[in-house]
Amino acid sequence: MRGSERKTRCSALRLLPRAALTLFFLTFAEAAGAETSGFDDAFSGYVTRMLLALLIMGAVGYLAVKYLPGRLASVSRGHIRVISALNLGRDMMYIVKTGPEVVAIWVGRNSSAVLGRWSLEEWENYEAASSAVSAILTDERKP
Repeated sequence: MRGSERKTRCSALRLLPRAALTLFFLTFAEAAGAETSGFDDAFSGYVTRMLLALLIMGAVGYLAVKYLPGRLASVSRGHIRVISALNLGRDMMYIVKTGPEVVAIWVGRNSSAVLGRWSLEEWENYEAASSAVSAILTDERKP
């Protein structure tokens, strides 16, 4: 479970008892003997309906966050994967694996551009060669 999902779930679980308690007191205040006027009845009914709607929407949101990401990820797993991302101030450069190709994309504030496109085999050969060169260079630098 990711940290952000855990925080979202914990904060939602903390709010649930408070919302239920508020709904309970607003709903049964008249039954407990509280004197209310016509305006108060209309207002408390409105607040009760709003809290109930928020409670239902919160429950649906909680269930969607808990159960849907796993199902959606399994549908699209493996088709598109970000290999690397480089922050260039307001711009970003992404290297993305899209099936049998690797694509370098520059994304700016108002535009984007494809910088290059390689086959997966060509990309893997380049990575193997560059890692071999970097290994040789690090060995040469050692005294």
